[in-house]
Amino acid sequence: MKFKKFSLALLFFIINFIVLFAFLAPQKYELRIGQRAQEDIKATKDIENKIETQKLIDKAVQQVQPVFKINPTVQAEIKSDIEKFFSDINEINKPATTDVNNGEQLDSKQKLEIIQKKYPAISNKSINLALNMEKVRLEKLKNYIFEIINQIMSTGITKEEVDYQKKNVSEFFEEIKTFNQNEKLLSIEIIDSYIRPNKFLDLEKTQEKTEQAKTSVEKIVIPKGQNIISKGEVITKEKLELLQSIGLVQKKGKEDFFVIIGLILIIIILEVLGVLYINVFDKKILKNEKKLLLIILIISITMLISISLSKISLYIIPVAGASMLISILLNTNIAIISNLIISIMLYIATGDINILLISLVSGTFGSFANLEIAQRRNVIITGFKIGILNLLLVMSLGFITTTSLKEPFINSLLSLLSGIISSIFVVGSLPLWEHYFDILTSLKLLELSSPNNEILKRMLIETPGTYHHSIIVGNLAERACDNIGANSLFARVASYYHDMGKLSKPYFFKENQITNDNPHDKMSPIMSVKIIKEHVSYGVELAQKYKLPKEIINIIREHHGTTSVAYFYYKAKEMGMDVKEEDFRYKGPEPQSKEAAVIMMADSVEAAIRSIKEPSKEKIEDMIEKIVKGKLNDGQFNKSNLTLKELDLIKRAFIEVIMGMFHERIEYPEEGGN
Repeated sequence: MKFKKFSLALLFFIINFIVLFAFLAPQKYELRIGQRAQEDIKATKDIENKIETQKLIDKAVQQVQPVFKINPTVQAEIKSDIEKFFSDINEINKPATTDVNNGEQLDSKQKLEIIQKKYPAISNKSINLALNMEKVRLEKLKNYIFEIINQIMSTGITKEEVDYQKKNVSEFFEEIKTFNQNEKLLSIEIIDSYIRPNKFLDLEKTQEKTEQAKTSVEKIVIPKGQNIISKGEVITKEKLELLQSIGLVQKKGKEDFFVIIGLILIIIILEVLGVLYINVFDKKILKNEKKLLLIILIISITMLISISLSKISLYIIPVAGASMLISILLNTNIAIISNLIISIMLYIATGDINILLISLVSGTFGSFANLEIAQRRNVIITGFKIGILNLLLVMSLGFITTTSLKEPFINSLLSLLSGIISSIFVVGSLPLWEHYFDILTSLKLLELSSPNNEILKRMLIETPGTYHHSIIVGNLAERACDNIGANSLFARVASYYHDMGKLSKPYFFKENQITNDNPHDKMSPIMSVKIIKEHVSYGVELAQKYKLPKEIINIIREHHGTTSVAYFYYKAKEMGMDVKEEDFRYKGPEPQSKEAAVIMMADSVEAAIRSIKEPSKEKIEDMIEKIVKGKLNDGQFNKSNLTLKELDLIKRAFIEVIMGMFHERIEYPEEGGN
């Protein structure tokens, strides 16, 4: 069992891997630099021209201006150092200043040596000038120096700009008339001695700005179908590198490797997603290899058709056809997950987000096809509805993505065609799926319910009583199955055929006896019960001959279960015959489904109700209760999964239908007022 399921998973993987890889893997060319292209080499999909994109990125990075930050403490330190110089000059010029060694007052030479020692960058000439300047004059010079420092340092100075600023300082003082040449020289030397960079490169912000510049560059994309190299064009190194980067050159195999790995992972993920979904919403399908194969084949065939038609246009691929088919053949839940898997694989193949949206929407709509399809011609109507939906969706997407009306209009008409192609695909292939996978769809049931069906026509003519009995059983079973959530359509149609075996010997059954002459009165109970029981085996044989679905054949086989033909058993006992009760029981098996159990009860109830001479609600209720309880006690429902609550709902449904049949009629007056 596990090996079969693994084989199915492997089959799905192989088919869809081949389909996707064949579509995604580009044609390879043998190319070299300097060679002339023998044909146009087109982009197989939207691809990035990485070489041109990188050129734009490099250009953008080169244009990025570095970001600097100013350190305010540097300016404060410079002013503090200059302030210290002038403070030392003023301090040493005070009359009370003496030599620390001999206590005598300092002379000019000693003062020069002391200051020179502290400030070696300033010339002796400038120091002498500062020592001999008046205090007020010196203060004025200091203020000028501070003002210039403020002007220079406020905007910031980089390491590279220091020499330039020193030159500017010299030029600035040249224009000042307030000071003589020696005073200007002193100022320039002081500033040159202490000026230093206070503006430094902000690496973090510069890097951030560089990254912004890189990301702001719009990628150069070569659209799908556009020539990368035209026929006769000489292949340059750049063109060859571009072709190699997208895997169009035979020598380059790395891109195929990545495509293969990507596809393997995607398909495995989709398979796991599908299994998990089915395990939650319809676990029974995982145990049915035939239905799993059905899902795999429909998905794979849809992919093959879609990939083939995509060469004409992406907008005519019949994605909704798969979800419609699976919805009709299985159920809506399985159709939805199948459509999701197909939509994702098509997006991988085409890379078109519009196709993904259209596939998801139209496929989901198609998943509800089984809710509105009553006849095969309704499939075409549903396909047309999907086409209209596609048309509106494509038109809307076109208005959002382009200002041109021509392209959205053409694409929307093609998408309308997609819905119609989907319905043709469904109508054309549905009988094959039904036949080869033994699936009984609602469409097939509706066809079987037609009075024009050959078997039903035979029953109406040859066994009219059985035919009308079957119709009433169908009404009873349908209402009861509606009440308990079982398949009411199947129950009704199966009821029409449950007694088709009576076509073998119609007049041996009471409902077909026109006169009071009953052939069983002239037969032994053993022969009678044999004929009665044979209608089940003959019914199965006849159903197989007419190739009725196995589900209906099972109903024919199970509708009597292993119940006893009690009338003939007791008749044999009365006649003193040595008989066993099991010889008077049907071979069965007991009903294996809720629908079979309901039909068993409906069959017995309809026959029993006809035997009531003066039917009333109380008599009808008692009769139904007696029949249901008898079969329950006989173990006929043990394998049907019916609950006691459901049995109550079934009895209530029978009463409603039968009371409708025996409603009080109005007695019309005779003509003439008599």
